[in-house]
Amino acid sequence: MKKIFSIALTGICLFSATSCKKYLDVNKNPNQPLESTPELVLPQAIVATAALVVNTGDYNAYGSALNGYFGNAGGFGSLGVLISYAFTTGDYNGLFQNTFDNLGDYQYIIDKTDANSVFNAAANIMKAYDYQMLVDTYNDVPYSDALKGLTNLQPKYDKGADVYKDLGDKLDAAITFMNTIPAASVPKLFNATSDPMFGGDTKKWAQFANTIKLRLIIRAGGKVSFTKPTPDATVGFVTADVLVQPGYSKTAGKQNPYWDKWAYSEIGTTAPRTAANVYMPTPYILTYFNGTKILDDTRGQLIFQQWAGSNGTTTPVNQLGYTLADAPKAPSPAFWFTFAALGSNGEGLFKGETGPQPIMLASESYFLQAEANLRGILTGVAKTNFDNGVKSAFAFLFRASGPNKADPAVYVEPWEPYYQDYLDKEANEGNYLVHYEDATTDAQRLEAIITQKYLALIYQFGGESWNEYRRTGYPRSTGSDPETSFASSVSQSTAPDKLPTRVLYPVSEYTYNSANTPAGINPYTDKIFWAK
Repeated sequence: MKKIFSIALTGICLFSATSCKKYLDVNKNPNQPLESTPELVLPQAIVATAALVVNTGDYNAYGSALNGYFGNAGGFGSLGVLISYAFTTGDYNGLFQNTFDNLGDYQYIIDKTDANSVFNAAANIMKAYDYQMLVDTYNDVPYSDALKGLTNLQPKYDKGADVYKDLGDKLDAAITFMNTIPAASVPKLFNATSDPMFGGDTKKWAQFANTIKLRLIIRAGGKVSFTKPTPDATVGFVTADVLVQPGYSKTAGKQNPYWDKWAYSEIGTTAPRTAANVYMPTPYILTYFNGTKILDDTRGQLIFQQWAGSNGTTTPVNQLGYTLADAPKAPSPAFWFTFAALGSNGEGLFKGETGPQPIMLASESYFLQAEANLRGILTGVAKTNFDNGVKSAFAFLFRASGPNKADPAVYVEPWEPYYQDYLDKEANEGNYLVHYEDATTDAQRLEAIITQKYLALIYQFGGESWNEYRRTGYPRSTGSDPETSFASSVSQSTAPDKLPTRVLYPVSEYTYNSANTPAGINPYTDKIFWAK
C-alpha cells in the first residue's frame, strides 16, 4: 500500500509541483532546523572534540592500551584484538567516524563565515586539531575532497604529509588573524557562551594554534615542507592547561566526559562505570613510579589506587587485592585508579563530574618547546622548558576543580614541595630521565623529554603518547620482560618491538568509498609518514 501511495503521489506531483511542495512540508520538524549560526555550532563542536579524545572517539583508551599505560585485568579474551593486535576493519571505527562527524561542524562554520571572522579562525584551528589526530592514526585521509556533503560522497584520499602542510597554512592564517585582531573588533557574540574553551580570548586562541603548529612541525620531522617552517615565537605558546567547560553538570548526558566514561553515571555511586574493570596498570608503567626506573611516589599515590608504602616500591593491587599477574576481571565497582568521591576537589586525574575537560595540557606545550630547543627549531633553553613541563604535570594533579573553570593557580594543596622532593630523592640522583642536565647525548635528552611527556599525558592523552612512541621509540620498549617492554605476550605483530604500527580504515570506507580507500594495509609494517 505504501508503494502504491508513493507512485500516486509522484504522479500528482508531476502536474502540481507547488501543491506537493506544500503538502510535503508537513514532514519538516521545527525542532530540528536545517540551518544554524556559528555562535551556536562552535560551542557544541568544541565540547564534542573534548569528548572525542576521552569518550566518544576515545583516542585516549586506544592509545593507552597500546603504549603500556594499561593492560588486561581479566584474561586476554576480554580485550580481544587489543591484546593480539590482529586488527580488522571493524576495530576502532569510532576514531574515524566520530572525528569526521565533529569535523563536519567545523566545516559548517567555515562555510558560513568569511576569512575575516573569529568564528572562521577558531573553526580552522579546531579543524587542524581534529585532522592531525586522523593523520596520526591513519596516515592518508580524505581531506581536499572531504566535508562537502552531498556534492561528494566518495572523496579521494590525500597523503598525510600533504594534509599536514595545508593544516600548517591554515594555522598560520588563523594565528595571524587571532593575534592581531583589535579587541574592539571582536564581536560580542564571541564570548564565554560561544567559546567554552578560552571565553573569547583571541590571544589564547593564537597561542593554542601556535602550539598545534609546533606539534605538526616536530612530528613531521622534516618530512613536510611547511610554508613557514618555524612557529611564530612572538605569539607565544600554551602556558596553562587548555580546558573545555560548557557547564558540565550531574545531569545525564552533561557530565564531564572523562568522568562519565571511567567513574560514575549521573545516578552516582549506585551506578559505577565498568570501563575500568577490564584494565589494570601494566608492570611496565609502574617502573616509572616505584623506583625501578624513576621513584615518584607522590604521583604514584595521586594516580594509582592503593599505592602501597610511603616509598612507592610496592606494586599496587586492585581493589580486591589481586596482583597484576593473577587478577581476574574485577566486578563493578572496582577501580585501579585514584579519584575522590563525587563532588571532589579535583585532586588527581579525575576532576569530578562537573570539572572542566582538558583538550591540551600545559605540560605537553612545554615538552614540545623543549624538543624544539633541542632540535634548533626554537631558540631558548631546553632544560627550562623540560623542567616547566614536569612542574606543570605535578600542578595538574594538584589542581582544584569545580563547576566553573578554576583558575590554574588554585590548587588543593601546594604542589611545589612534592616536586622538589621528587628532584631530591636519592634514588633519582644522576637519573637523566629526571635531571635533564645529567643527559650527556642528544639521544638521552630526547629520551628524557619524551619519557616525561609520556608520564604527563598518562591515562588522559594516550593517543598522543602512542604517537610519540611510534615517532621516537621512547619510552624504550625492548625484550620480553614486562618491566622493560609493553608489548603483549600474545602479540601477533611481526615488527621488531612486537607492537602494531597502526590500525586499519573502518569497514564503512571499504563499503562506501572503496575506489579511494587505500587497500592492503598491514598493521605491522605500514607506518604513518612521520614514524620511526
